[in-house]
Amino acid sequence: MPSIKISALLNLQALDMRLRDLELRKISIPKELDKILARREALNASTAAAADKVKKAELSIKASEGEIQTLNAENAKLQQQSALVKKNNEYQAMLAGIAKNKQKVSDIEELLLVKFDELEELKAQADRIKRTNAAELRAARQEFEELLSFSKTCDAEIEKLRKERPALLAGIPPELLSRYERLLRGKDKGAPIVAVENGCCGNCHMKVTLQTMNQLSKGELESCDNCQHLIYAAE
Repeated sequence: MPSIKISALLNLQALDMRLRDLELRKISIPKELDKILARREALNASTAAAADKVKKAELSIKASEGEIQTLNAENAKLQQQSALVKKNNEYQAMLAGIAKNKQKVSDIEELLLVKFDELEELKAQADRIKRTNAAELRAARQEFEELLSFSKTCDAEIEKLRKERPALLAGIPPELLSRYERLLRGKDKGAPIVAVENGCCGNCHMKVTLQTMNQLSKGELESCDNCQHLIYAAE
């Protein structure tokens, strides 16, 4: 059974590990929020792009309809002028111009049929994109709000743990606490104090010497010869 000294260290370590996890999680939240915002912008851009395609198709149809009106107006004017023309060659030229305009109108009307079909397809596509993106935007908004709420929860728990920590330091010898703190701030980010199980260090998993095992069996706290982490005998 771990000694009171070891138990005190384990309690401190449990708090520090939780505190470390929360602080690391807190650091990652801004990036996650930025990703959600970027996703929202992309969804809005996608919806706007689909709507823009519909608008351009409608403008193209209006332009074609305007061209038909211009050609019909030109034909009406030519027909009026043809009644006043006395020379046969001028009359034939006007008739040819009228025929040419009628052919253009026919070609544009055929193209308009295609454009109307394309417009209906673009409208349906834009509607599907809008509905799909709206659902994803709602999910993104909820995820964003949940992250903000979680961030506040993290802040509250971090503050609570920091206030509780000083009380856990009582009863831990300064020298031992200093060793623990160095390991806590170490590069490997592992737990400073680990149990020895099946004769192996719980941090580096290397075999512990018999001499060290003898000390651990007395309830002592030792350092692993390989990784220097504090070790104790598991029950």
